[in-house]
Amino acid sequence: MRKLFLPLIVPFLVLASILQPQVRENSDRPLNPSPGRALKLAEKLIIKSEGEGYFFERARDLEIDPAGHLYICDSWSSARRSHLPKFSPEGTFVKDLYRQGEGPGEIQSSFDFGLSDAVIFVYDSMKRKIVVMDTDGDFKAEFKKGTSRFNDFLGICGDWLVFIRKDYPLERKTSRLYDVKNAVVLVSKDGKTEKELSTFTNQEFYISASQGGGGMSWDPFEAIIGGDRMFVSTTQKYLIQVLDLSTGKIVLSFKRDYSRVGHAARDWEKKFSSQYDAPKREYENDVAALFFDGQYLWVQTSTESKDKGVLYDLFDRGGRFVDSFFLDLKGSVLRIDGEFLYASISDPSDLPILVKYQIVEPIGPRQAKGSP
Repeated sequence: MRKLFLPLIVPFLVLASILQPQVRENSDRPLNPSPGRALKLAEKLIIKSEGEGYFFERARDLEIDPAGHLYICDSWSSARRSHLPKFSPEGTFVKDLYRQGEGPGEIQSSFDFGLSDAVIFVYDSMKRKIVVMDTDGDFKAEFKKGTSRFNDFLGICGDWLVFIRKDYPLERKTSRLYDVKNAVVLVSKDGKTEKELSTFTNQEFYISASQGGGGMSWDPFEAIIGGDRMFVSTTQKYLIQVLDLSTGKIVLSFKRDYSRVGHAARDWEKKFSSQYDAPKREYENDVAALFFDGQYLWVQTSTESKDKGVLYDLFDRGGRFVDSFFLDLKGSVLRIDGEFLYASISDPSDLPILVKYQIVEPIGPRQAKGSP
């Protein structure tokens, strides 16, 4: 019996090692020989906050069609009117595609959207429906998605709309950290097929019903689609997981050595923690946001410099740490598209404006001069 068992265990161990996702550990030094520099940007286009037919509250997402038209999600909460303005490649306002209401093709309040093949898919989170329109805003179709609400519309991958649905703990008998499941759900473009692809778990702090109920975020959930993959961060420490959207398998995880940034609790946070016996945060989340420029994954970190701005790391699709630099934008990055970066910033009057920058220096694993 022993002679039969030993030959079988070797191929089993080999197979198990093959099926395990690769984990790439990077040092704190990228391949680029000039890390920590201030990245050089040049302003190419500025769209001011106020113009005829539109007004920015605060842009939070942006899509670009093949002709270069810009579509901006200006939607934050049900307390404010939302906007979906379309601009020409030169920044001229074309029209607001948002129609408020509860009828066919109308959106009740806040929304997320994606663009694919000159078709816009808008997710109305209040009515739990997906509105389909063309790039002129003409209504094509809509379909509702049952009783469960999606928490985020990440974007489009091939024939699928990619959503995140949070599954919260049903029983909250004590005030403590609970596991929250973040399900990646694919919905076909006609709304007829829906499938749960994978699940990521993080923790959030919830207040028991006896204390009034409520909650506080704890672990992050940051995700971005890059081609046929999804990059995800769900831990306070520096770790990126890579989900293959065609198979639902984690194919890679990667990290880098990172000097963590201490957390400075605000007054309200100190009061909240004391009142509800909430855990006290020692460090900021290492990963603050993720972006994909078509080739590289950009990781916005918690590191800031008074002189140079916020530190961003660059990784290739294989998880190699290829570059690191600072961006001083005085605002938030919306999208990185090849050599162009789009950001929502504030003008001297503290009004939000949209700026298109060109990245005017090489980024990535450039070799130092004289290197072989």
